[in-house]
Amino acid sequence: MTDNEKIIESAANGMPPFTSWEQLKDETSDAFSAFCIFRDIKIERNIIRAVEIVYADVKVREKKYRSWRNWAGKFKWRERAEAYDRYLEQMKQGEVRKTIEAQWEKHRQVTGKMLDVVNKKLDLMNPEDLTQGMVAEWTQTAIKADREACQFEDANCLGVPANRNPAHKQGEFNFVSDFQGL
Repeated sequence: MTDNEKIIESAANGMPPFTSWEQLKDETSDAFSAFCIFRDIKIERNIIRAVEIVYADVKVREKKYRSWRNWAGKFKWRERAEAYDRYLEQMKQGEVRKTIEAQWEKHRQVTGKMLDVVNKKLDLMNPEDLTQGMVAEWTQTAIKADREACQFEDANCLGVPANRNPAHKQGEFNFVSDFQGL
């Protein structure tokens, strides 16, 4: 097995950090440039389409197609382009995960601040001033908010809860007026 084949096989198996989409040792600059055009097409990725992008003249296309087809076979263009696609998708998913984690942290901070305000309000209140309805509403809202936070913690890799209904609303705090003046 040649070095190029090892690199390509490793990339095909998803074993980083090999970057088989970079220029290979014995790959000429022309062959690599052609590969880059092929690699970057994405939709309708094929040699004919890649050649058409570069060359307008039909006779030149026919000549170039033969060369590009040979390079594609020799340098495993399809496998390398697929490895590149997987790499880009992993990078994209990593960025999505970072964004979601940052949002979770903001939610945790806001929730912490809200709980601090609730705690201060409860400390200032006379227990006799609490109605049964207020206690029930506050308890229900706290439980609902906690459950929603737990759903996001246990969510799938995209940060969307598995049992989330699009019509579902996040918990609403209906007792804002009780906290005025704090």
